[in-house]
Amino acid sequence: MEILARSSYVRRKDMDSVLNCLVTDRLCPGDFTDRFLKIAKERLGFEYGIALRSTMVALDVALDCLGLAPGDSIALSALSQAWAYKVLKARGLAPVWLDVDTASASLTSESLKRMASEPVKALYLAEPWGIMPDPAILVDLGIPVIEDATYSIGAGTGEAKAGFLGAVTIVGLEHACSITAGGGALLFAPGRREAQALRNVSEGLLDEERMGDMNAALALSQVKDMGKFHEKRRELADLYAQSLARSRKRLLASACDCEPSNFGCVVLLESGIKDVRSYAKKKDVDTAMAFDGTCSAHGFVPEGLCPLAASLVNRAVAFPLNQRIGKNAAQKIAKVLATLP
Repeated sequence: MEILARSSYVRRKDMDSVLNCLVTDRLCPGDFTDRFLKIAKERLGFEYGIALRSTMVALDVALDCLGLAPGDSIALSALSQAWAYKVLKARGLAPVWLDVDTASASLTSESLKRMASEPVKALYLAEPWGIMPDPAILVDLGIPVIEDATYSIGAGTGEAKAGFLGAVTIVGLEHACSITAGGGALLFAPGRREAQALRNVSEGLLDEERMGDMNAALALSQVKDMGKFHEKRRELADLYAQSLARSRKRLLASACDCEPSNFGCVVLLESGIKDVRSYAKKKDVDTAMAFDGTCSAHGFVPEGLCPLAASLVNRAVAFPLNQRIGKNAAQKIAKVLATLP
């Protein structure tokens, strides 16, 4: 079996959960969706959450919670996923593009300086490849934050945890996410004040905007084992880091001292990207350009505005790191990382 750089992890028990839903002949939002939300709340500790059909719907609802109107400006990283920009554009919101730190792909205090000259109403905080920014840069921000913790869930530094840095949080449940439902998203409010706003908005949602029971059944099984997934990825990350040190290549890593989510293994290259990917392919190890799905890669960011993000698009390569990788495959990937050209 090919070892994919981006891969979902669906087990027999996950399939059984979906089958139990299918035999009910009820696939609309119902019991499985309610059970998923109950378990997710217990595992993550948020105040109130809703399960939605997609990440795009989740962001749209989050913007409603913050009361953003057409013409308002919202700041976001140039390495945010491209779908986020599509939602903002559809709502008539003006993006204020922020550059990133090249070692972590995260926003920094330097990144946020652009907001002083271009006032914004909110910040969409993407955390590419599960890497948290330093929470200290958000303390005196003065505007609400929509945090996308799709890949960072499980990360933390001190008392700050991924998913709890903003007013509302999106956790995508699409293909190859930390947790998958085969499609959909969890949108939650960490605190009571924000929870009331989310409750008010959720009352007007249609069933077609909410996650159906079949997807919720898969997510329900997965969210129960979040801790196990995180532990497996940490073991793989430790093995890979040791191997990569031998090739003298650098990993994308957090700029602050934190417990990472270890969602992926992203190698930063100064040159020879084609050679590296070709070498890995010969060894039956898949790779992917780490930021090919971002706003910067899709040309949504004006040329020259965020040069550091643009640089990462062209020189960051992702190797397989997910909880489905077994011992033999892990050793194979580690050997490739240790011997990269």
